[in-house]
Amino acid sequence: MTNQEPPNQEPANQEPKWDYTSSRQNFITGALVVGGNVLVLLIYLLYRTVPAVHQFISGKPL
Repeated sequence: MTNQEPPNQEPANQEPKWDYTSSRQNFITGALVVGGNVLVLLIYLLYRTVPAVHQFISGKPL
């Protein structure tokens, strides 16, 4: 009995049971974050440089 492992211990090479994420989920989340940031930057640059966009957003001419 001294050489046997307790049945509730996991081997060291297995993932923990609480980790339900996958690399695909992480990739999609990262892509959404980067895409959102690019969208915000694009809108800001258009707001600052294109008078029609500035007037559409703020209601005031540039």
